[in-house]
Amino acid sequence: MDSPPGLIERAAARLRDANVATPAPLERHTPEFRGTAVEPPPLTRQVVLDRTHLAQRGISMPWATTARIVEEYRIIKRNIIFRWQTPEYLATAQQSPKVIMVTSSKPREGKTFSSINLALAFAAEENLVTVLIDADPVRGDAASSLKIPFEPGLTDVLAGEVRLHEALIQTDLANLVVLPPGAPGPHVPELLSGRGPGLLFADIAARYPEHVIIMDTAPCLASTDPAGLARVVNQVVFVVEAGQTQRAEIESSLNLLSSCRHISFVLNKAPAGSSEHFGAYSYYYEPGKTEGKAGVD
Repeated sequence: MDSPPGLIERAAARLRDANVATPAPLERHTPEFRGTAVEPPPLTRQVVLDRTHLAQRGISMPWATTARIVEEYRIIKRNIIFRWQTPEYLATAQQSPKVIMVTSSKPREGKTFSSINLALAFAAEENLVTVLIDADPVRGDAASSLKIPFEPGLTDVLAGEVRLHEALIQTDLANLVVLPPGAPGPHVPELLSGRGPGLLFADIAARYPEHVIIMDTAPCLASTDPAGLARVVNQVVFVVEAGQTQRAEIESSLNLLSSCRHISFVLNKAPAGSSEHFGAYSYYYEPGKTEGKAGVD
């Protein structure tokens, strides 16, 4: 006759039956108000965007002009929104938060230019709040372009030093909110690759139910941060500099970003008139596949 199972065996069987996983260590970032009936605290920081400063960098307000660059980013925006409406996307359990990470292989290929233009394109939507996150605390190019302070920001929220509402900045555009990069430091890669970003995105989604999060990150071949963040985003927009970015650099970057299934490419700095379409294009890439959907939608 078999002896009755011991305490350890019974506990193991109970865990298997309940499908309970071992909890991960707590992150320093804690939810601000998610899952409670508490109203989100109001934002205390505001900024008026310098239109002239942005225009000098080729960045235009979508509702103020019909410039070619504005139309190009409208096309990219519509391509992304269309995917959100497909049965495949609607059937997944990860419909919200909607997070788009913008990156490139190397510096100066146009990722920040694309991040801001794409954020403005989404902010033009009537009922969609766009949260632009500068996730590159070393350079902080998005914060510099928008002429906002670097701190407090993303890394300070993830480190538990400030609350989310104390770091977010409301711009004079009703549908555009910015989260600066925060303080740089040797601890940043671990902050960005931990559970903190996922919890932070969920808090932003709770504050703004109709939202999109645009995240400007460091280049893939200059930092480990994009690889760590790729697993918690819905979409990667990968910027390629026309005539400069090498195939090997793109392939190396895609290997680092392989945890995200949806990667679209944007060709930047293409000569005017080089295509019958607008100057930017995108196609979806899925890790493990060599072909994609090409062209402008």
